Amino acid sequence: MFSYLQRQRVNLQLLQESSCRELVHLLEKIEGNKAIVLDDALLGPIGLIASPSLFSDRGIKLLKLDKETRFPRDATNIIYIIRTQIKLMDIIVSHVLRTKEKGRLFHIFFVPRRSCLCIKHLENKNVYGSFGQLEELPWNFYPLDFDILSMENATTFRDIAVDGDPTVLYQAAIGLVQLQRIYGRIPKIYGKGSMSQGVWDRAKQLGAEEKLLFNGEKGIIDQIILFDRSIDFLSTFATQLTYEGLIDEFYGIRHNQLTLPAELFANRGEDDVSPAHLTAEKKTIILNSGEKLYAELRNKNFNEVGRILARNAKEISAQMNASTQDKSVHDMKLLVDKLPVLLAQKQSVAVHTTIGEIIRKRLDAYEFTDDLTAEQEFMMCEDIERPSTYIEDLMAKKTELKSVLRLICMQCAAASGFKEKVLNYYKRELAHVYGLEVLLKVSNLEKAGVLYTQSESRAYAVLRKTLNLTVDDVVEIEPKDISYVHSFYAPLTARIVELSLKPLGWQSLKSQINNLPGPTFEDFQAQLIGIGGRHTSTPSEGSSLNIPRVVLVFFVGGCTFAEIAALRFLACQEDNNVEFVIATTKVINKYTFLDNLT
Repeated sequence: MFSYLQRQRVNLQLLQESSCRELVHLLEKIEGNKAIVLDDALLGPIGLIASPSLFSDRGIKLLKLDKETRFPRDATNIIYIIRTQIKLMDIIVSHVLRTKEKGRLFHIFFVPRRSCLCIKHLENKNVYGSFGQLEELPWNFYPLDFDILSMENATTFRDIAVDGDPTVLYQAAIGLVQLQRIYGRIPKIYGKGSMSQGVWDRAKQLGAEEKLLFNGEKGIIDQIILFDRSIDFLSTFATQLTYEGLIDEFYGIRHNQLTLPAELFANRGEDDVSPAHLTAEKKTIILNSGEKLYAELRNKNFNEVGRILARNAKEISAQMNASTQDKSVHDMKLLVDKLPVLLAQKQSVAVHTTIGEIIRKRLDAYEFTDDLTAEQEFMMCEDIERPSTYIEDLMAKKTELKSVLRLICMQCAAASGFKEKVLNYYKRELAHVYGLEVLLKVSNLEKAGVLYTQSESRAYAVLRKTLNLTVDDVVEIEPKDISYVHSFYAPLTARIVELSLKPLGWQSLKSQINNLPGPTFEDFQAQLIGIGGRHTSTPSEGSSLNIPRVVLVFFVGGCTFAEIAALRFLACQEDNNVEFVIATTKVINKYTFLDNLT
């Protein structure tokens, strides 16, 4: 089920298997019939760790945690797999007090670690004695695909920048140490931003305490690059124009799953071999590289998607309609054996053709094209020093608030901050049109550093030219540059990674990116075994053997599918000779990021 995770030198199936073993080990410590109650935020991620058969084979039922959860009568053990939140403890307490059956025992597996505060809360509510096992499942990273790891923490940036809670930095640091236990010591570290610095400082301290990072031999990963989301808000709020990015922005991809109304597929003639689960009202489609067609489509600019679907449909049709005359019995047998695969491919094309059609309708809407034009003007630094007439028109029409706030945030990022009178003007107009409560949302955006007043630095305007962030003659079909992911604009983070791959790349970049928020740092983890210690190859030596470098790129605060597509594009260029593992606190888009901040 998780074979799609093992397609690179860094085999992420090892991480999945390690996490799954930890769960099985804890389950086997508990004797008797079991039912597992899952926190809502873990219902999806647990499917990235364990297959449904792991529970069905053991007769374990999975339930969703809420106040009215009803337990199976034969379940003598109720196991809660939950995050460490007091509000969840209150629900569990209500279950314990409500359930009077004798012989029933409760257990909690905390994710990603035990919480003394939560346990103390149980003691204060006088239910601590009802619990048997109080364990932890250190699931710091969930493998989404063969090259993507996610902490599945959507509120990271808000927790740190708005609420002042740095807990997630510690969790991220533990995750980096965990990766090095599995894949070996990472010798070179580069980073930009205060959050990234916080993650690495904690990871280095944790590794030193257990003498892991310094004494272990160099592993598969050659270097890590850590980015704060705050260094590049423009890429966050820009519209993604890759197939996967548009699906996420319009309909939402959650834990590799897309859910759409079933009637959209009613006339496609799909049956049970479709790569999706069809219910009476919804169809859930699994989206990962395990499906060959999706793996080909996902990183493409949407303008290339139709051509690929047409080519695949034509090839499948030609194979299925091939003449059977003059074929030997052996050839006929091969054709019959291949038929189920061809049917599955045909239905895959039908599913993605349907998705492509509904996306095209959204792209052809005037509102979408007008928004895109306004975005590109901001990216070109046109009329960014004064209130945007387009944004003013949107407010006059009482357009949905999040659409207006997004464009204001984009303009602020492109201008490297507003003049105070411009920011105050936007606040007045927003309050006038949407009510005074909108100022609370604006306040959060200011706390997060998304909206701010200008300083002397004009970081974006300078970097746009020096790093070639906007490309006028971009090629969307069979592209030559990462700017194809936005049809105009190259994500700053991906461009920094691209330039860092060149000789002396990071050293030459440091002076250019110093004006971005937060510190620029680098570190080196040497093996402390003396001069006579075992020699391990450096990245340059690996390159001379034609072995690709492996670079872990970690986005603290989230990254978009467009940024992921840009890094995958770089990995496909032979001259770079590199493989990327992309780690993030959460895969985000322009609206999910904004919603979590406001």
